[in-house]
Amino acid sequence: MNKNTTTAPKRGKKLIILLLILIIAVIPVVYIRVNPKWTPAEITIKPSKTDYKVQYVNSEGMTLKSRITPPEGYSRVPVESGSFAEYLRNYPLHPDKILLPVYNGDVRNTDSPAIFDISLGNEGYQQCADSIIRLYSDYFYENQQFDKISFEFSNGDVCNYNRWRKGKRMLALGDFSCEIPAGFPDDSEQGYRNYLKAVMNYAGTLSLINESKSISTDEIRVGDIICDETHVVLIVDEAVNEKGEKVYLIGQSFIPAVCFHIVTTTNGDAATPWFTQEQLAQESFTIDSFGFSKNNIRRWKDGF
Repeated sequence: MNKNTTTAPKRGKKLIILLLILIIAVIPVVYIRVNPKWTPAEITIKPSKTDYKVQYVNSEGMTLKSRITPPEGYSRVPVESGSFAEYLRNYPLHPDKILLPVYNGDVRNTDSPAIFDISLGNEGYQQCADSIIRLYSDYFYENQQFDKISFEFSNGDVCNYNRWRKGKRMLALGDFSCEIPAGFPDDSEQGYRNYLKAVMNYAGTLSLINESKSISTDEIRVGDIICDETHVVLIVDEAVNEKGEKVYLIGQSFIPAVCFHIVTTTNGDAATPWFTQEQLAQESFTIDSFGFSKNNIRRWKDGF
């Protein structure tokens, strides 16, 4: 009898068994990887010992609209009910004159006159681009515009919330990613937060650049971004005077992840939260120590 003919089937069975064991071992690893769980961080709210002097601030106001008043001679640009601009104007704030909360429980000195009362994930992934993605997405989610909750990863692949809540997941390995059926249908808020965590893990300034187009200073409106490969900030509000000259409130997060907050600029000897259109029209300008050029002014998708 030929021994090779008897041992071949046994080897084949062993290979099949090993392959099945490998698949069984890999499945839970893949499942955990493509189903991140969002957990809120425990942040610290601590009064600041430094009394920064910032113009146009009403410390009693607990929304953006009531906390920061327009400069003399300016009034806020009218906005539509239910718009993203109205959403931001009515966003709840932390008390004035506190230190800037960091995701890990630390705090940082800041002269920000308005820190958004926004949750942070406990793993520090809600950084500059992520915080803007979060605000865009939360606005759509709260208005049940689920079809608009869709963001590119930095490699260009799209992670779509409507597909996510039906059980689709994105498997990402390095620069490669693909959609796989690896979850259960889930319409819960926790499921939505889990989706956002996945997006934040693989999106960033590069993906926001890919999904946006450059615009002129004259075109700026709420929801637009100022973005290069290293940092991004958001146009949060705008006011105008009788001459048609505009000023803007600008907000950001950064590394390490902190609560989204309004930044200030210098107007003579005083700090102000309002950036002028003239400032942003310069070939280059600085926002909270981050340098930008006017070519970095961009509109995400179709804007708001």
